[in-house]
Amino acid sequence: MKKYRSLSDLILDFRKHNNMSQADLAGILDVDIRSVQRWEQKKSFINADKEKNFVDKLKIPYQVVRNLNSPNPVPVFYDIKTRTYSLSTLMMKPNSADWYKSDLPVEDERIRKLTSDSDIEFVNDVERLNRNPKPVNRELLEQAANSLPELNFILEDETGHYAGHITFLPLKYSSYKKIKNREIDESSLTVVDLDRNLNGTPKVFYFYSIYADTMPNSYYLVNRMLSYFKNKRFEDYIFAGITYKEQQAGYLKELGLKTIWQDKVDENVLATLLEGNLDEFLFG
Repeated sequence: MKKYRSLSDLILDFRKHNNMSQADLAGILDVDIRSVQRWEQKKSFINADKEKNFVDKLKIPYQVVRNLNSPNPVPVFYDIKTRTYSLSTLMMKPNSADWYKSDLPVEDERIRKLTSDSDIEFVNDVERLNRNPKPVNRELLEQAANSLPELNFILEDETGHYAGHITFLPLKYSSYKKIKNREIDESSLTVVDLDRNLNGTPKVFYFYSIYADTMPNSYYLVNRMLSYFKNKRFEDYIFAGITYKEQQAGYLKELGLKTIWQDKVDENVLATLLEGNLDEFLFG
């Protein structure tokens, strides 16, 4: 993560990362190019009533914008590639996955079911940020959320903006085996592949996207996910999915998953399929 001390630096880096001109950015935000120029030259700031549009259009966490959009900015650590931030070096990552099952209060009012088109757009946008080359289709996520609402939800921050999500597909075992054997990829899945009532044996909980913009928010999400499996105590199930982040793969291995295969997406990204269950982690 880079430590940002001004809105100007953030905008300059954002344009560079996304190969945007000042005119491109102005067009996305529906503002005059002179506004972008003044922001970058530290001559003005975003109007407070326009911050939401800035956040929504550029997919930058609200807290990052709020901290920097001021004559007296509050520095923040931010990673443009992964849309994650931290307000201090102390909360950039936990020491181990055990942190996720510690007894911390969870603010339930910040968690809601994944329902709207914008929710699904947010999920797939995050997957693209994390270098998933083949996001799943909208209908599949909608049906998965209806079938398994306990593991398909959005986390909002204190201001009501997106802060993270978890999305799981309850897959038929036969469909999962095709992914495991590399006969199909995620984008080939359709609603026909869903085990909507979780009647199959073994039950397959296929994580499609697990994302939070800060470590505290990742706690809320993963703790809620772990609580679901702890309370259900399924006798025969598979917990599996593909991650494109090395750090996330490490935590998932601590939860009890093992690497099934890896594919190189590009020079810096590996797609890793992991499989297992959480019983040893939760009850061992």
